[in-house]
Amino acid sequence: MRLIRINECDSLHSPFVMKKKKNPALQRSRRAAKTTVVAVLAAQGAGLTLRAELDERMLALMEENPIKLPGVTVTDSAAPQSVSSPKLTQPIVDAPQTIAVIPPAVYEAQGATSLSDVLRNTPGITFFAGEGGSANRTGGDSFYLRGFDTSNSIFVDGVRDEGAVVHDVFNIDQVEVFKGPSAENGRGGTAGYINLESKMPQVKAFQDIQVAHGFGADGSLASDRATLDINQPLAGLPVKGASLRLNLMDQQGGVPGRDYVENNRWGIAPSLALGLGTDTRVLVSYQHQYEHNLPDYGLPSTLVDGYAPKVAGKDVYFSPGVDTSDFYGFVNYDYEHVTNDAAELRLEHDFTSAIKLSNQTRYDVTARQVEATSPTASVTVAPAGMVGLAQGIYQTKNEILSNQTNLKAEFGTGPVSHELTSGLEVSRETADNPIWAVVPNGVANPNYLVSIYDPQDFPAALLHYTPHQTGSLTDTRINTAAVYAFDTVKLGKMWELLGGLRLEHYSVNELSKTVALPAVPAKAAAAGVGEAPPTAPTALVAAVPASSLDLSTGKTTASWKTGLVFKPTADGSLYVSYDTSVRPPGTSGSTNTLSTTTTSADNPLLAPEKAINYEAGAKWMLFHEKVLADVAVFKSVNTNVPAADPVTGIVDQTSDQTVQGVEVGVSGKITDAWLVFAGFAQMEAKVSNEISTNAQGLTLPLLPKESGNLWTTYTIAKGLTIGGGVQYMGETERLQATNAPTATTFTNQVPAYWLFNGMVSYVATKHLTLRLNLNNVANREYVASLNNNGYRLNLGAPRNFLLSAELRF
Repeated sequence: MRLIRINECDSLHSPFVMKKKKNPALQRSRRAAKTTVVAVLAAQGAGLTLRAELDERMLALMEENPIKLPGVTVTDSAAPQSVSSPKLTQPIVDAPQTIAVIPPAVYEAQGATSLSDVLRNTPGITFFAGEGGSANRTGGDSFYLRGFDTSNSIFVDGVRDEGAVVHDVFNIDQVEVFKGPSAENGRGGTAGYINLESKMPQVKAFQDIQVAHGFGADGSLASDRATLDINQPLAGLPVKGASLRLNLMDQQGGVPGRDYVENNRWGIAPSLALGLGTDTRVLVSYQHQYEHNLPDYGLPSTLVDGYAPKVAGKDVYFSPGVDTSDFYGFVNYDYEHVTNDAAELRLEHDFTSAIKLSNQTRYDVTARQVEATSPTASVTVAPAGMVGLAQGIYQTKNEILSNQTNLKAEFGTGPVSHELTSGLEVSRETADNPIWAVVPNGVANPNYLVSIYDPQDFPAALLHYTPHQTGSLTDTRINTAAVYAFDTVKLGKMWELLGGLRLEHYSVNELSKTVALPAVPAKAAAAGVGEAPPTAPTALVAAVPASSLDLSTGKTTASWKTGLVFKPTADGSLYVSYDTSVRPPGTSGSTNTLSTTTTSADNPLLAPEKAINYEAGAKWMLFHEKVLADVAVFKSVNTNVPAADPVTGIVDQTSDQTVQGVEVGVSGKITDAWLVFAGFAQMEAKVSNEISTNAQGLTLPLLPKESGNLWTTYTIAKGLTIGGGVQYMGETERLQATNAPTATTFTNQVPAYWLFNGMVSYVATKHLTLRLNLNNVANREYVASLNNNGYRLNLGAPRNFLLSAELRF
């Protein structure tokens, strides 16, 4: 007889989830259940009735030894079955939406350390290097999902988070990717959103220490990383179910394939839980992360074979023999400092097993200051053998204060059962951006010239270099209040109907202040002095008048989701769904600023853009619920896109952008020894002709027609595990829909590429595991990210190695 899966209190979405952790009370109950079954079987031989006796004994056992573990799901399944959000009531297999949950078993085995690393495990995601050459928004996790900028749709524990920082995974329990517009989180784009579930205290004590050493085959600067994860129950406290967890991280070193570049960060994340295993639970957590980096703004695309602009079919600007590891910046001037602090208080109470209330308050503040030197577009007109470099200083401070209250209730209305989730959210987001300059007023910002083949990375001095705040600034405030309700109606055992609505009132206020600047006359080229690099000539810069612009907008928007699920068996579902989301002006991409440009979606005079997603699919649990397989066809339409009539110039919002395709995924353990995590997507995009006279034939930027990933590991006898993975990224276009492809523009395409990675690990002792990762086995040169203007790119890491050891007690 096989015991069924225990899902006490059905708390799949509680933050206090113990994944794959044994519980003493549960183990005692299982042993007692086995004893009961044996006794009843023996009694049957004496003439007793098996079923009646079993029912009576099991009921008595449950009364004497109740298993009360709110928030604990004990299962033998290896496939991710639930997400952390309380706004979703059903397991993934019954959710009418494409959801990819990337568990630690996958990304830890790969040696991934950041969200960007983890997201390479799902198709349809591409990365970009920031607008133009600006360093303002080029940091952190910046990416497109299904052809739309999704950097502003990153959530941590269900709360919107700042995208322009590196989200290290040292305090992350799993990464959840929701594809297609989703009404549950309010404002958002067509592509979907990412949610990071933080690590939480658990009832069982453990200690986990990991150290890693990474190095490239090219001899670039090595990197070292150490993490510590300690969970300790506090049995001596008068409060039941108290537990303390502490996560620490430190990472120092370079980047494979790049000279001088460094990524250094450290973090600490303590958390305290009270009431684990009781009806009332309290969680207090805090996380601090600090980055001190030497930022890398990549290579001029004109220097890399295959990416230079073509004139008469030839790469006229391509310079053969350039070392792609060269750093085009100033090591002794450039820096990036990022500080992130997040505090969270979460309260949960179970009135009954069917009625649960939670409240979460989260405060997050991120401060970033960067001085960076980047290759400029002037590379095409620079003297032969030279490349232009431009400097900039940027400072931002983002704060997010959010409170979310959620009520989940299960009830029946006649023969129909309901699983309702409803709630109230209020939030305040602020962004403060003082403007900096690197030269005094009245002096043109110089483009420094360095050798293409031997860039001057350590200049002793820079012409007119005087970093200062100009007095100009941009400050943005976004206030949001929302109510929502989503109900899953179960019509018997085979049909489920999902419906829900979110009403959200938002207001955006932006103050933009500009100080007066005199005209800057044209400057002739300046020769280098000593070790100071020369400069290129500059053109006349018109005077800038003083101005103060206060923009605001706000309204109430509605978004909803509906879905119909048919369950021919308990392990599978077929579904159709219709979801919407709304993106108001001032909340686009990673900028969160309003605009006076008439055709900008962030113009406060325009209506919000609206996304609609049509989807049909199937999901199935296979191999005794150890593997989740899914397939979906979808069509996402972004409507209300502003565009100017090509004849009259009048702006309207009758245009749209459409992405449609198919996506498949497989995740879980086929056997106890064989893990598989894979996905593939085929997509195509269409753009309304009204958006641009050149829109015919254009696609959305950075949308791969085909993309896929596979990661698999197999455990051989005696603790030896081998594994590997492959990633495929189809060709992508960097052109925006309003750009015209011209013969002399910078690189327009990122070619398709394959990446192969390998891994071997060995359980040396009961507590020690050793692992070796070999990344980019074929040493393939590929573009990891490209900026929107196409003149700057970042190559992916060449062949590199990662040695790591894990101690667990």
